[in-house]
Amino acid sequence: QRMASSLRRNLPGTKRAALFAWNGKPEGKSSGPEEFKHSGQYSVQEHIQALIRADPKNVEKICSCPDSVHPDEWLYEHLRQFMVELNVLIVQLSPNCDSTTFPKMTAGDACEFLSACDGEPKMVSAIDYCCHNLDFYIASLNRNKNFPRPHHGALPKKASKEMKEATKRLYRVMAHAYYHHKDFFMNFEEKTHLYRRLAALNKGYQLTRFTPPIQL
Repeated sequence: QRMASSLRRNLPGTKRAALFAWNGKPEGKSSGPEEFKHSGQYSVQEHIQALIRADPKNVEKICSCPDSVHPDEWLYEHLRQFMVELNVLIVQLSPNCDSTTFPKMTAGDACEFLSACDGEPKMVSAIDYCCHNLDFYIASLNRNKNFPRPHHGALPKKASKEMKEATKRLYRVMAHAYYHHKDFFMNFEEKTHLYRRLAALNKGYQLTRFTPPIQL
């Protein structure tokens, strides 16, 4: 397992064209669709990333839970991957979204959102809302108490509640980008299909209501 894991890493000095150029199969294993489960602690996350790299447009395949993976683990790893990519969206959005241009977190004319990451709900700028909530849920979904690693079964009820709450609040980041930076959002979505993946998971797991809706 140690050798297999080392084969799926971007080593120092790797050229950009060769990044992530491993085949995703543990050494000595067959190429069956479930073999990734034997390849280490982060194998499910790496499998999801491999599916995305292979064809980001194939949302159905990317989001379909394999038989060998518990649905809770599959959702959890997808949300972790979603936050990795959402961070890229926020960073790219930040030059055109600051406390002057968007002093409140809004999504369209009818929706304003308060940030409760520090306890008391309060109005903050859009970019602060995005950063605060992303940081908060990265920390939340990596707490061993509710999300032990490795885990290959059902998660505690509190963990399921946190995943639903994370989906609701982080969806708002995408909604803000859609309603106020639409050209940027559409270009990003065309490359990543990140919203479509989140929507597919939300539909399959019935996590939350997307407010306001994004219509593609």
